[in-house]
Amino acid sequence: FELTPEETRAWIRQLMGPPRRKLEGKEHEQVMLMLTLAEPVRETNNQHSWCAEYNIGGKMYDVVYFPNEEPYIEEYLDE
Repeated sequence: FELTPEETRAWIRQLMGPPRRKLEGKEHEQVMLMLTLAEPVRETNNQHSWCAEYNIGGKMYDVVYFPNEEPYIEEYLDE
């Protein structure tokens, strides 16, 4: 059984979710400031980390908080 390149991309997209990029440096600081002033649209807690999803000006962000660490922020990219 063989997949076409389009079918392969669709399958990978289904497994991995939408494309995202990690924010770092000054951009991380600026977005974190915006997110502290906003309410998350969804939150989850798995006892080891806390995850929040935000929609700011039409852009979606995922933030993962770990104890005693800097939050990890990813921005969803347009396809």
